[in-house]
Amino acid sequence: MKFSKQVTINAPAQKVWDVLGRDFANIGVWSRSVAHSAPNTEAARVNNSPVGGRVCNTSFGDVSEEFTAYDDDKMSLSFKGIFDSKMFKSLISTNELTQVDENTTTVMITPQIELTFIGTLMSPMIKMQLNKVIDQILDDLKYYVENGKPSPEKLASQKK
Repeated sequence: MKFSKQVTINAPAQKVWDVLGRDFANIGVWSRSVAHSAPNTEAARVNNSPVGGRVCNTSFGDVSEEFTAYDDDKMSLSFKGIFDSKMFKSLISTNELTQVDENTTTVMITPQIELTFIGTLMSPMIKMQLNKVIDQILDDLKYYVENGKPSPEKLASQKK
């Protein structure tokens, strides 16, 4: 299963990249999907990435993510999820930034998921859930970059 989601952010590409790429390990600061995040100190850095990956505490449990590609100049990165699951064989997410003009940036997230047999049976529900989570991540990223603070939804999620 592979699909893409995107958002346009009213900010220079470098500002967006600083949050999404260079500060990769700190997604828990701004994303409601992640209660807490920290650098994955066991993962090797890739192509001068700031960290090798991150560990995220989510509603699905703890998830470890490791870079498979990182390009500071092209403002793109890919990472794989490291987890035991009855639904997923593998998950790789590619994130790419495109500068529209000096104050506008498009962010594209493209997850590529290989499902187990059980996951394939559940694929419509899995895709619906992943679409929702990625939409939330993109909305929270947009709000954080444009406003310099976490979204009201992120702040509300911290009170739970």
